[in-house]
Amino acid sequence: MNKLEQILDEVKSGSVLLTCGKHRYVATRRTKNGATVVMPPNPDGPSKGCKMCWEAYYVSDLCLTLPNKRQERLEELDEVIHHLVEYVQQGRFDFVPDLNPTIQYHRDAADDDTGQDKRVLLTDLEEEKVN
Repeated sequence: MNKLEQILDEVKSGSVLLTCGKHRYVATRRTKNGATVVMPPNPDGPSKGCKMCWEAYYVSDLCLTLPNKRQERLEELDEVIHHLVEYVQQGRFDFVPDLNPTIQYHRDAADDDTGQDKRVLLTDLEEEKVN
């Protein structure tokens, strides 16, 4: 096993956590069933726009992406960055975040082993149990 594979395995297993020491942000969490998932930094929190927080997030995201999907994920991120730069240069970047978003809860949004999407929208009654 080479060094890169070892790092990927350690992040995926949860034995290594990528963090931002300045904001105490930790990129991954453990679910109740023991799976490791990546969580982005809070956009309204103290780490807003912090390079180290986002670096920990994206590296962890790639570590947790299935090996056969990593190149596809990198290409998606590259395309997003190129479009963002184009929109800023053209003066078309008008993103304004919704400060009061409608939040829908999903149970088992993705299979922990395969990453296959299997969303199930919870009813209002089930949402109350989550809260």
